[in-house]
Amino acid sequence: MAVKGKKRKRTSTRVTLEDIARYCDVSKATVSRVLNDHLNEFPVSDEMITRVKNAATQLGYRPNRLARAIRNQRTNLIGLSFIHIDYQHLSTDQIAYENQVMGQFSNIILSHPGFKDYDLVIHDRIESADHPLKERDFKSDLLEGMIYLTPSDTHREFLDIASKEFPIVLLGQTEESEKKVPCIDINNRKMAQKAVEHLIETGCRNILILIPEKLQHISCIQDRIKGYNDALTKNGLPKPEEFVRTVRSLKENVEAFFKQLRCLDEIDAIFCPSDELAALCIAPLQSLGKKIPEDISLCGFDDMPAAQHTTPPITTVRRPVDKQAHAAIDLLLKILKKETPYEPGFHEIETELIIRKSTVKD
Repeated sequence: MAVKGKKRKRTSTRVTLEDIARYCDVSKATVSRVLNDHLNEFPVSDEMITRVKNAATQLGYRPNRLARAIRNQRTNLIGLSFIHIDYQHLSTDQIAYENQVMGQFSNIILSHPGFKDYDLVIHDRIESADHPLKERDFKSDLLEGMIYLTPSDTHREFLDIASKEFPIVLLGQTEESEKKVPCIDINNRKMAQKAVEHLIETGCRNILILIPEKLQHISCIQDRIKGYNDALTKNGLPKPEEFVRTVRSLKENVEAFFKQLRCLDEIDAIFCPSDELAALCIAPLQSLGKKIPEDISLCGFDDMPAAQHTTPPITTVRRPVDKQAHAAIDLLLKILKKETPYEPGFHEIETELIIRKSTVKD
């Protein structure tokens, strides 16, 4: 039983507003106004603002998110939605791709300067042909908004869930999704066309497209296939069915593919919608006596690190992950802060074709 008149002994070592107030010899209310950006409520001098913020840093103050959520009726939680990775049933190449994308986008979002007052919640999105996604699958009372990554054309339920009350920013694009939600992406179709036209400009006429089998359902891959077709159509080149192939992005599968490819001697270029697959093409082609680019030019997509270190290095389209992720979280934060309206539309991230030795003939 507590003794009347005595304060309860503090058991937590967490730095509080009271600690900062004592350190600066000011009121707790002043500290609260400074650290919560409520400076319009009562004037605080620039000197005092600097003093309080420096003290918070020196003492190691971290805001109490739960208390702030109760006080402001906001959770400051943002979801980042990924397709569920089933390690028992997905291929090694698909798992590697999804893990890489997840890590890249998560790190970039967390480092955004405006994200310091928010927490990121990874949303595990299970997509099944037999069970369409429902509102409860990705809308939570705790989340204020969501960044939706790797959309697929077969699951578009999120388009009906997004609203001003629950804004969703799409990293990527599906057909006509920009009419319902804001979409942020490079123009995959345009850049794939540019890459294939580069092959045509170097003298290539029989261009095979080799599609990663386990990734072909992803919208960006579909757009890159369309860009390949656009380039051939624009330049009046034939599109034989045997020049459109799929293969698993595994070393043994790619080796077997080229050994069995009857039209190998006819093709003079290969366009792969992913650098990972393009890199796997080099050794099998060389083992079959094909020189790159003298006999067959090779072009990838994404500008992954591996594309720079192959022999020869691979010509590719740069996918500026940092710009995409930064633009997505920047837009969502502005929407949540009511600095910009929540409106559908396509926000194109500019990029470039990186020309390397896999397409440059001496």
